[in-house]
Amino acid sequence: MKVYKNFVLPFLLYSLFILAASAIHYLLSPPPFQYVRSIIFFGLAPALILYANDKQLWFRFSLRWVIKVSRRPVLSSILFVAGALVSFDLAFHLPFSQYVHLFLLWFGSFFYWAHLLLQCSFINPPNYMRRFLYIMLTSLLFVLYHEASSYFNGVYESEAFFYTGVMIMIIQLFALIMQWADAEKNTDPVNVKGYFKSVSKN
Repeated sequence: MKVYKNFVLPFLLYSLFILAASAIHYLLSPPPFQYVRSIIFFGLAPALILYANDKQLWFRFSLRWVIKVSRRPVLSSILFVAGALVSFDLAFHLPFSQYVHLFLLWFGSFFYWAHLLLQCSFINPPNYMRRFLYIMLTSLLFVLYHEASSYFNGVYESEAFFYTGVMIMIIQLFALIMQWADAEKNTDPVNVKGYFKSVSKN
């Protein structure tokens, strides 16, 4: 049953992503570059992490540094802001600006999702509270940066990417709350018994 849930939830999230992203991009008709940004950040990056989880690629010694970085929410948030957001404005002052930004976007989005999705048997995943705070922090940074960028630049170049991101972050926050509520239903009978009645010592 657990395997079934682990399969269904990512499938539903990706289905919602496809529907939401398609609707937003259809209505706003953004430049093709914004399609590429959305696909990398909200599609390819989490898909790669889920693939690595399934194939147990994290056992490779060369990828251990990824695990260490993903366990640090503050560092993951900084990489997310720098790679996925700030690089969009700064990279266009450099040669081959779009390619530079896409590389940094891939890097930042990978570590954004790694903190939430990376799983392997030799580490404990972040608890629900830490994941909740991480999503809230990164979502707030995502919104504030886009609002500040549009204010100072005078244009909203990333409108489709912004609305797609907000939609996906709401979906994943809702999914996390549902998982959290489901986990809280399973009460540990040993601990509960210990509160009201002494546990016999063998």
